[in-house]
Amino acid sequence: MKLLAVHGNPLIGLYARVSENFAVVGVFDEKLESSLRETLGVEVITTTISGSELVGAMIAMNSRGVVVSNSIMGKELEKLKSKVDVKVIDTPMTCVGNNFCLNDKGGISHPEIASKTVEEISDFLGIEIAYGTIGGIKTVGMAGVITNKGGIVHPNATEWELKKIKKLMGVEPLKGTANFGNDMVGSSILANSKGYVVGRDTTGLELGIIDEALFP
Repeated sequence: MKLLAVHGNPLIGLYARVSENFAVVGVFDEKLESSLRETLGVEVITTTISGSELVGAMIAMNSRGVVVSNSIMGKELEKLKSKVDVKVIDTPMTCVGNNFCLNDKGGISHPEIASKTVEEISDFLGIEIAYGTIGGIKTVGMAGVITNKGGIVHPNATEWELKKIKKLMGVEPLKGTANFGNDMVGSSILANSKGYVVGRDTTGLELGIIDEALFP
């Protein structure tokens, strides 16, 4: 576990997205990169996506690859493809990362995304993805953090939503917050089954719940 801020901002989940093996980071930040390598045991790829540093919002991924919208720039795509498999989807939705909550077993999608797009992503990542919400929120990629080992989700998540996550993704998430009460936990936590990095404003009580949730 590591407490961190990026350019003074504790919402570190906005700037990166991680899987079991690699991380994509949108800013040059030595502390963030070294923390991800040491704590999560991943290879770090540093690139903007569609010109944005906020790659946590822009890309969805699991260990099999990265999904981006067709607004990605050529150089960015080249950089990603030199390290990982990439699927470019034809969609008006540039913030792919906000709209999918995924691990290596399954996933949940924003309920208003075209079914054809969800099928394409499902085939590419080799997992079943179903429509859903977390805490009634459609931007599921920021409302939950699910690894192959555990998960933490928005405090308003319902029993039905938790059961759906367990069925699709194979883990039993807990409800919690980070960064002193931020309920959009995906914006504050970067995690895989080896460890996690969390925004520096996270309290001791929150850390206890996050720890229990991600490493049950």
